[in-house]
Amino acid sequence: MSKAISLNRTDTAVSGVTTLSLPISVLNFADDWVVKSDEPNEAIAANLTSPIDCVETFRWGMSEVKDMYQGKGINPTVYAPTRRGARVFCQLNDVWTVTDSSDATYRVDLPVEGHIVLKIPAHELVTADQIKAFLGRIVDGMFNTGVITSERISAMVRGSLLPKDL
Repeated sequence: MSKAISLNRTDTAVSGVTTLSLPISVLNFADDWVVKSDEPNEAIAANLTSPIDCVETFRWGMSEVKDMYQGKGINPTVYAPTRRGARVFCQLNDVWTVTDSSDATYRVDLPVEGHIVLKIPAHELVTADQIKAFLGRIVDGMFNTGVITSERISAMVRGSLLPKDL
């Protein structure tokens, strides 16, 4: 007998779209970042290339989850042998600065923050590659069907939360 994970979904193909590629930054942690704090279950790194008064930081954390099933509505007869799991997160804090080329004294700093939290069950069949694919699927939810454009993000910050074809 062989056990396998089923994702319980099948995505319908989108006409004319075979794959999507989202460019991500190539961070150089070794050269550009310094450890600000490293405690059990939490670490913070600061970007040495950002100004002191506008420091970009990453914050990572991990905590144990005692009951992954709590509030999920899953029938207890199909629970895994353990209800435990882990919660991991990554947070990015940044400051964007607005200047005016005709006024050297003009400056406005804009704080920007984002984070992703993943709750992962402690099960022997859950792999890091599956979690990576799940992370990609979360990011998929920020875009419209079959595209990686800023259109949906622009709509979301204006209160229109659903993809345009729903």
